[in-house]
Order: sequence, then C-alpha cells, then structure tokens
Amino acid sequence: MTSSRFRMPGPGLAFLAIAAFAVSPAARAMPVAVDPLSALIREYARGNGSTEYLTSSSDESYARYVLDRPDSPYADVRWVGLPQPDEPTRRAIESVSTREHPLNLRDLHDLKVWDLGFTKARTSGGALAVPGGLGNIPGARNFVKAGIDRDIYIQAIRNQGPLYPALTANYALAAQMLREKLTETSPSLWNVRGLRHDVLDRFVGGELMHVHDFHYLIQFLDGALATWDAGATSTYGIRQLPAPLRLGRVAAAYRQRLPFDFEPCREDGRQDPAHAGTGRFDRRPLCFDDATDRAVHAWYARELVQELDSIPAGGVSLAGRMAAPLRTSRQGWIGIPRPDAIADVTRIEVVEAKVAGQLITTGGLSYRDALDASRRALRLTCGRRP
Repeated sequence: MTSSRFRMPGPGLAFLAIAAFAVSPAARAMPVAVDPLSALIREYARGNGSTEYLTSSSDESYARYVLDRPDSPYADVRWVGLPQPDEPTRRAIESVSTREHPLNLRDLHDLKVWDLGFTKARTSGGALAVPGGLGNIPGARNFVKAGIDRDIYIQAIRNQGPLYPALTANYALAAQMLREKLTETSPSLWNVRGLRHDVLDRFVGGELMHVHDFHYLIQFLDGALATWDAGATSTYGIRQLPAPLRLGRVAAAYRQRLPFDFEPCREDGRQDPAHAGTGRFDRRPLCFDDATDRAVHAWYARELVQELDSIPAGGVSLAGRMAAPLRTSRQGWIGIPRPDAIADVTRIEVVEAKVAGQLITTGGLSYRDALDASRRALRLTCGRRP
C-alpha cells in the first residue's frame, strides 16, 4: 500500500475572496464541508493502513515536499504531477464527492494544503483586491482570510485598543466563532449547549464586559482550538481556515494597524528583503500578506507570549482582565508557557492527533491507532521531533 501523503502536492492556492479573488476551485465554498484529512485517515484505517499513513512522514518532510523553500515564511507551494491514487485515496475522494460537486485527487490535495496552512493572503499575481468596502481598512486581506466580520474586527479594537494584537485577536475570533455557532444552532438549544448570546451582544455593542465574559469567550475559543473542524464556509464565501490559523491571521491584521519602522511589504504585497523579517530569530516584522498561514501563526505564538509577559498578572486594567483567562488557556494543545509550544498546534502530527481523536467517536479509527497518533504528537512537548 502506498501512502498518499506524498502524492498530494498541488498548485499554489492563491487567496482572494468572492469574485475579486482568484482561488483554486477546491478552496471556494462548497455546499457541504469537505475534510480531506479525516477522510484519508478513516479510509486508510479501513484497510488497516492508518499506522502507515500516520507515520509516513513528519511535518518537516511534508513541508519540503509541498513548498519550494520550506525554511522561508514566504515559500510558495510547489507544483508536481500527481500519480494515480491508491485504493484508500480513491475511497476518500468518493466519500467527499457528490454528484453535483465531484472532486479529484488534485482537489483533495488543494484542500489539504489550504487546511494545513501553506497558502498566503495575497495572490500569486500580486493583485490585492478585497471585497467591496473593505479595501481602505488596514489589515483587510488578513482579517478576510481569517473570516472575521467587519463589525467584530472593528469592535474588538474599540474594546481593547490596538496595542496588543495577539490579545485582541483572541477575543475577536472567540466572538466570531460564538456568532457562527449561534447562527447555526436553533435558539431553543442555546442554553442547553451553553451558547451565550448576551456575551456576544455586550461585546459587539461596546458595552461594559464582565470579568466572567472574558473567561467565557476564552473557554469557548479553547474548545474550538482543541478540535479539528475543516471545510466550513467563511463569512466571505471561501473555505474557512482552521481556528489556529484564523487566530494568527486576525492578529496579523491588528499588527498591520500599528506603525512599522520600515514597511516590510512592497506595493505589490510581496516581502521587501531589506526590511521583512524571516521568522525564528529574526525579530523584524513579517510581511504578513506574503507569508504563509503557518508562518503567521508562528509569529502570533511569539507575540502572544511577549504580550502576556508585558501585562502585569493580577492587574485591574482592561488589558490585565483580558489577559487573565489567556494565562491558563491551552491554545489548542498544551498551553502557553513558551512560543514553540503554541506554534506546534499547526504541525501535521498534532492535526492528525486531533483528527484521530475525533474519529474514535464515530468508529472511524481504533483506540490503539488514535492513541499512537496522540503519543506521536505529545513527543513534540518533550522537544523530540518524530
């Protein structure tokens, strides 16, 4: 059996929204949610091949296969030919296809690349149009890709101010995801499912937020970050990014509202090598529009830790009250003691562990295979890369 993990490089998914944006057809909104990773792991498990699939590569090796410059935050997705899919992959394609919307191997690859954060917030051709009425808002391309409604994006700044981009991003995304959950749930079930419309009303309305409101929003966001939910349609009509990547993008949008010593992006949206940071030990700001979702999230991870370190614990200021719930936040995997721990949440090993955990509940994966996937991801917390 040949794993399809290495059989899914594809075209760079140029991000743009609605008609003004040129995205791969697979990245556009679909009538039903399509989750390629869950489908692939489930179908390999049916043939007793889940262990092979889950151990066939590391995050680093997959990035080398997908990206032209895997060590650069500004890498582009490589294009290679795709061989014929094996039997588990064919079953996965069939399981996510409908008569009205059939998918092929290239589509499945494109979706996987998008979901794992290898795409950018600008087009490959440099066109930087955004939906009508948003072009004059700083950070528009990033908060559009994050799927944040304009009113929530703006109100989060009014509630907190622009000085803490990562802190503000957590509350903006929490409010957005709460709105999405309220919208898709019958009002009769809101109380049963713990959905607090009053908290959202106070947030969006600019009313005085209670201390327990801040804790509720971060706990709500923590639940979303700890799971894998791929394939939804964003408020801008494109495929929604997974929650951690959304968090990085909206934080980037808020950072773009602050001045730079030197502008890291050129006019066409590409990084300016003279001023743009290159990630890791280079502390210069990224050109967020030209950086991959993963690179932006890695920046966010460092930014959040720095912001929390700069806010006195137990403070009674607004920033102090907003920071308090985040100090105990899991941020989707193991917590926030160090930036690399937060950044690990985007790694393939961690994503697959989340998928495996969810497949147990549907009978799509054995407990043993799911446990193996979880252990593989947990090795990251000890500093041992698979």
